[in-house]
Amino acid sequence: MAKRKTDIPFNQDPASRLMPWIVAVMVYIAGLALAGAFVLSAFADRWEAGLTGSLTIQIPPPSDEALSPDVQTQKVEAALNVLRGTKGVSSAKALATEEMRRLLEPWLGQNIDPRDLPLPSLIAVELQGGLIASDLDLRDLRRRLDAVAPGVLIDDHGQWQERLVAFLGALRLVSAVLVAIVTAAGLIMVFFATRGGLLAHRQTIELLHLFGARDGYVASQFAREAMKAGLKGGLFGVFATALTVIGLGQGAASTGAVLPGVAVLAPLDWAVLALLPLATALIAMIAARITVMRALARMV
Repeated sequence: MAKRKTDIPFNQDPASRLMPWIVAVMVYIAGLALAGAFVLSAFADRWEAGLTGSLTIQIPPPSDEALSPDVQTQKVEAALNVLRGTKGVSSAKALATEEMRRLLEPWLGQNIDPRDLPLPSLIAVELQGGLIASDLDLRDLRRRLDAVAPGVLIDDHGQWQERLVAFLGALRLVSAVLVAIVTAAGLIMVFFATRGGLLAHRQTIELLHLFGARDGYVASQFAREAMKAGLKGGLFGVFATALTVIGLGQGAASTGAVLPGVAVLAPLDWAVLALLPLATALIAMIAARITVMRALARMV
């Protein structure tokens, strides 16, 4: 495919040769910020889905060391009977010793028996479809549980959810601000690069005017050059972003540091990232054209 003819020798302009690489770096930063926002959204959705519609019941350990472990087991069984007879509760399951050990291993090591520690007994409660903790009469439930297991605590995860939403909202805001800053920096870069190109090719532009070229014709050539630089740099930047996201996602998933699937972007997220080169090319083209038209209007 033959290149479209241009009357302005942009290939002799160092700024024109450097611009795609600058755009690539900016798109890379913006792409990582967007990818981070997408991962945070997926993490928040999965975390909230796991907490919504569930409760955690804590039965405190016996205060008397001489008290038989059977008493604690009886309390747990009594609490389970209360929960299973509560309207709106789908299931109630006591956390097994092996599950407790697995939760404590990262901090206390493998050679540990949770039964030797003064830990509360935990019961995971799942509510019926569509119900949340506030739909239950928690005060009445606490009263009935306290009658069979004094000192029982009911955790509806509301405080955790509020903190999580606030924290992730702040991180999303940071991502949005970062993308806005990168976009503004890109516009400024295009402005100065275009102004530099106008000065570098001033004689050529004046000669084109002598031959009858209008300002729009000259501006279209600068706009086309900026569009090519934006598209090329955008493709490089998105490619680097994709490699980074895939590498970090596989590394995080292999270590189990995140929930399964969270480290992988959804198809829609990838589609948004794939549009970055087109958006960059369009923004660069419009910014360059506006800059040239305004500059030529003031040119004597």
